[in-house]
Amino acid sequence: MLRLHKALYGLRQAPRAWNQKLDTKLLRLGFKHCVDEHGIYTRGQGTGRLIIGVYVDDPIITGGDANVVTKFKQQMLSTFKMSDLGLLSYYLGLELLTPAESIRLKDT
Repeated sequence: MLRLHKALYGLRQAPRAWNQKLDTKLLRLGFKHCVDEHGIYTRGQGTGRLIIGVYVDDPIITGGDANVVTKFKQQMLSTFKMSDLGLLSYYLGLELLTPAESIRLKDT
């Protein structure tokens, strides 16, 4: 008899296993779930505050201090194989513009 030690990509239980692993990692790093939205995690205050939004397997990371964001990315790389796609420009079918100090949706 063979036993599967982890969920394989493409299996029905893989997304749930991924989400559980991500949730455990974020909670260990001191993040808290948003009360109203399960896919949002927060940590810190002021410019050191980080907000992580998770949609399926895509985390969106935002914060007021670029050094805090960079340190968090390094913490995540210790557990997950990730690639940094840079500033958010397209997400959930929306094109975003990021002029200095703001984010806005592009008019179509």
